[in-house]
Amino acid sequence: MKRIFLLFTFILFFMILAACNLTKQFGNSTNPNTVSTMAMQTVQAISTERAFATMVANATEVSNLPTVIVIEETKISEQNPSNTPGATLPTSTMFFTPLPSFTPVPMDQASFVKDVTYPDNTVIASGSNFTKTWRLKNSGQTTWSADYEIVFASGNAMEGKAASKIGVIVRPGETIDLSIDLKSPTSPGKYTGEWMLRNTNGKIFGLGEKADKSFWVVIQVENYQSESIPTEIYPLDFVAKICKAQWKSNYDAVRIPCDTDKSMTKAYVAVLSKPKLENGYVDDERTIHMHLDGDNGSWLQGFYPALQIKNGAIFSTVVGCLDGNKSCNVTVSLDVRVDGGSPQNIGKWVETYDEKVTKIDINLNDYAGKNVEFILGISNRANTISEVFWLAPRVVQ
Repeated sequence: MKRIFLLFTFILFFMILAACNLTKQFGNSTNPNTVSTMAMQTVQAISTERAFATMVANATEVSNLPTVIVIEETKISEQNPSNTPGATLPTSTMFFTPLPSFTPVPMDQASFVKDVTYPDNTVIASGSNFTKTWRLKNSGQTTWSADYEIVFASGNAMEGKAASKIGVIVRPGETIDLSIDLKSPTSPGKYTGEWMLRNTNGKIFGLGEKADKSFWVVIQVENYQSESIPTEIYPLDFVAKICKAQWKSNYDAVRIPCDTDKSMTKAYVAVLSKPKLENGYVDDERTIHMHLDGDNGSWLQGFYPALQIKNGAIFSTVVGCLDGNKSCNVTVSLDVRVDGGSPQNIGKWVETYDEKVTKIDINLNDYAGKNVEFILGISNRANTISEVFWLAPRVVQ
C-alpha cells in the first residue's frame, strides 16, 4: 500500500508540472480539455516506457537462469496468512535432474555355472588323486585365447599346478569346463583351494561384478581309504567276504568298504592290494586294513559267517603294523564260535612298531565237522592310533 501511495503522489506531481509547462507553451489558454489531454498522454507514455523496460529486464534475467524443476512448497497459517506472526512464506525447492548411473563391464570376467565334479564338501580319502572340474562362462567383453591360464589364488593347492593354460578359445557368452588335477591332503579335515584366471597380459581376474572373486574346491578329507573288494579264491576268503562280516566296536559305527555312509569314524576296515608292512616290505597279497583310533582298551572285531570245517583245515595269515604307524600298539586276537556257542579265543599276539611281523598258522582239525564262526579282532594297549594289517587271512582245507 505504501508503494502505491508514493506512486500516486509522483504521478499527481508530474501532472501538475506538465500542466504548468503547457500553460507556458500555449500562453494563457484556459481550455481545460487541452490541458487534460496532454497530461494524460504524458503519463501514458511514461508508464509504457517503464513497463517495456521492466519486461526487457525480466526477459533477460529469465534467459540467464539454469534449467531446473521448481516445486512450490507453501506453509501459511490458515487463520490469517498475511498477518500471522511467524507465517512461513512460500519457498521453492530446486531439483536438478540426476544423470543415469553407469557401471562399466570389466574387459575380462567369468561367471560360475556349476561344479561338474566334486561339489563342495565332497568326502575324499586322504592321499587320493582326483580331478576337479568347474563350468565357467565368459561374461566379459574379450575373447579368452588358449593361452589364458587357470592359476592358484589362495588356500590349499592340494598339489595342483600353480598355473595351467586353458587350451581353448572362449568367446563372450560361451562356457568352458576347466579341470585341474589335485591330490587330497593326508591328514583328515576340511580343505579349501581358491583359483582364478589370468589373461595374456598377466592380469588376474575371476567372478563377480568387479571380476575379483575366486572359484574354489572344498573337500572333506577323511582317514579312510579302501581298494576294490577281490573275488573269493579260498574256501573262506576273509578279504573277499569283508562286507559279509558283522563289524563291531566300542564306538557307535565301523566303516567298511561297501558302506554308503561317508562320515568320519574312529574304527574302520578296508581292503589293500599292495600293503607296505612295518618292515618296509611291499606285498602283493589281498589284505585287510584295520584302523583303531582311541583310548587304551578300545576294540574292533569282525564276525564272519559260519563255515563247516573239514579235516586238515588250516587258518593262515600274517599280522603286524602298517608302514609309518609308529604309535601302533595292539593286541591281535582270533576267536571262534562253534555251532552257535559262546566265543572262545584260540590265539592272541601283541603287535608294536618293531619292524617285525607275525606269521600265524592254526590247525583246525579239532573243529572238523562243525560250523565255526571266525572273529578277527584288535584292541588298543595305549591311547593311540593303530593301523594293523591281516595279510591274506584265509581258511584252507
